[in-house]
Amino acid sequence: MKEKPPSTHNSSNDYEALVFSAELGETEQIDLHGLPTDQARPELTSFLHHSFMEGVEVVKIIHGRGTQRLKEMVEKMLRDETIIEYFRTSNNPSEMNAVIYAVIAKRK
Repeated sequence: MKEKPPSTHNSSNDYEALVFSAELGETEQIDLHGLPTDQARPELTSFLHHSFMEGVEVVKIIHGRGTQRLKEMVEKMLRDETIIEYFRTSNNPSEMNAVIYAVIAKRK
């Protein structure tokens, strides 16, 4: 999994702490698994931008295991999205290869 490199403003440890906390607790989430990529893309865009406007720090994106086409689409979107500071797949054994956590930039 290619993670988005951390920005120069924060260290990867700061991002890891945020993601780890989200893995242990509750965070905003979207469940895309089972959706075709052309339907999932606008759903994810809307979710990310809404989360940004609400000041959410970390989001959980459920893409499922399936064919991995959704995972690839999600990763590409997260790499290209300017409001995403960092992302990685879940380290939780029950979520591995099915969930990505993303750190959202703070509104200025």
